[in-house]
Amino acid sequence: MLNTLNVSQTGLNAARIAVENVSNNLANEATAGYKKRVVQLSELDQMDSQFTGRGVSANGAYRITSQYMYDKLMSENTKANYYDKLSNMMSNVESIFAETTDSGLSADLNRYYQAVENLRTNPNSQVYRTTLQNQGSILVESLQNLYTSVEKQQLTEKKELYVNVDDVNNILKQIGVLNEKIEKYGDTNDLLDKRDQLELDLSAYVDISVSTSEGSYELKIGGQTAISNNTNVRTLTVMEEDNLQKDKYTLVDGSVKPNVVYDALKYNEDFTPKTIDANDVVTYKLNNEFEVSVTMGESLTADWDNDVNTADTTQVIDQNNLTRALVFKINSDANMKDSIVAYNGDYTIDANGNKTTNNGQDNFLRVESNFAGASNKFDARISIEKRDNTDSSIIDNREVIYKNDSESVSAESRVYIAINEKEVPIKSGSLKAQTENLSSDSTNNKYQIYLDKLDAFAQTLADISDKYIKTGTNSYIYGEAATNESLGNINSTGLFSGSGVKTLKFDKTAVNDLTQEKLDYLATIQWKSDLSFEGKGQNITSSNKSSLGDFFRDLRVNVSSDKENIEFANTTQSNISMSIRSTYDQLTKVDKDEEMLNLIKFQAAYTANAKMITVIDEMLQTLLGLKR
Repeated sequence: MLNTLNVSQTGLNAARIAVENVSNNLANEATAGYKKRVVQLSELDQMDSQFTGRGVSANGAYRITSQYMYDKLMSENTKANYYDKLSNMMSNVESIFAETTDSGLSADLNRYYQAVENLRTNPNSQVYRTTLQNQGSILVESLQNLYTSVEKQQLTEKKELYVNVDDVNNILKQIGVLNEKIEKYGDTNDLLDKRDQLELDLSAYVDISVSTSEGSYELKIGGQTAISNNTNVRTLTVMEEDNLQKDKYTLVDGSVKPNVVYDALKYNEDFTPKTIDANDVVTYKLNNEFEVSVTMGESLTADWDNDVNTADTTQVIDQNNLTRALVFKINSDANMKDSIVAYNGDYTIDANGNKTTNNGQDNFLRVESNFAGASNKFDARISIEKRDNTDSSIIDNREVIYKNDSESVSAESRVYIAINEKEVPIKSGSLKAQTENLSSDSTNNKYQIYLDKLDAFAQTLADISDKYIKTGTNSYIYGEAATNESLGNINSTGLFSGSGVKTLKFDKTAVNDLTQEKLDYLATIQWKSDLSFEGKGQNITSSNKSSLGDFFRDLRVNVSSDKENIEFANTTQSNISMSIRSTYDQLTKVDKDEEMLNLIKFQAAYTANAKMITVIDEMLQTLLGLKR
């Protein structure tokens, strides 16, 4: 009887603990990261085979979880936040390119075309001339505003990136603190719940992996260790890396003569010597705006050996000193020296940081930007005008030389995440979406793609509106780049200059000098549908052919298409993430119906055990009350 009383007492205690656990589950239903607890009940060990049992034991409450489902949830959550961030970014860009019938770059371009056509019908009208001046300026301003708006959006993302990295570091530090408590107090349910929630929050920013083998906690971000030995936390930093643009005017053809570099000013593409002789003019043009020229046979007083300790000397320009003459003129030009610097070949840097070149001979032309980063990129080319050796007014040939792409270095701005200054190859998450759209060398950088297309639009507009060669009644060679490699009389309108949106300018005064012939030429641009936007001369064999209006419309279509594709991917990934979360929540979250059933069950058990104790108590009272 006393054994039965003890069994009932253990049952009463176990039922009480189970009811308290149900109450705790219901109370923490809305607690972030909370996983429902289940009381583990087990039979007490028997003393020997003669007894049926000694009661029940409540061995504590354990939390319901699934490591496999949890890992999948974090992985899909990271991908979902990657696409969600991209979707948000693209929505902002799409709003920048939004237009109405009467507003936007397309409308401004049409009004500019109409202003040209009106002035063409009446070249003496001051009203039409003023309208063209205004519409040309508005077109440039509209294009630059569009460009600046995209840049501002990119800058906003960069600022947010720094905030997000701070949030990530704060989460890492909190996990480190929790691990310290776990080391001190053990793997308590509440500490594990809090750590799981922090890990899930972290997975929204970056892809992570967690290992808890042999009691040692390790968390990796993009494969790089961020937390090791439980409490050793390594924080993330945002790294910005800018590269200088370095143009080299050389020809390299390994199939003909391996590992040999040829100076494009001295050799043709077939590696035969190039003849640049008396009266020939070699011109370096920067950003389709500023230029310096060297005429073969002219006398030039310069620092030929680049030695400040020796006096300048005068030499007659020929093929043996042509490169050094160009270097001197580029570096002496007031409009160029603040943005670029030229060198005669490669240079060495001494202990004081001074750059030294071998100026005992001509090497190749090397031009660098003075400031690093994609925002300081420039565009340039060299033109050679072959003139008759005896009569400089006779032009025999024209040629354009562009930088050698394989030997040149583009201006780049990289943004990446690092731990201890070592780059972290993040694969997904919101930080991945931001960093890849802030690095100019990233093929996934939508901002840079759109900015480059706007630059191509501006460059082509400035080029074809500046110079032309008339080849027939209604036929022309379009653009300065094309006329620089074609024979004929080059005509200049001088309306636009620049090689990109930032350098694009419209000269209002040039409108006053527009003749009927120039206006006739400008009027044909509106209908020209085979323009090349590759940054070189107009090439009818180019696969990228379009009109100015269609090129910009295609850009807007690409923006909308990119937004739609990303939105589709975002919706799909969100559904996947929600499905896994729903399954995981069904396993780990508190279910009121289930808890109410448990409450009824354990209340009934409590009542039954209490009734059993009451019965035994009555029996004992009866026995004690018996008289002999």
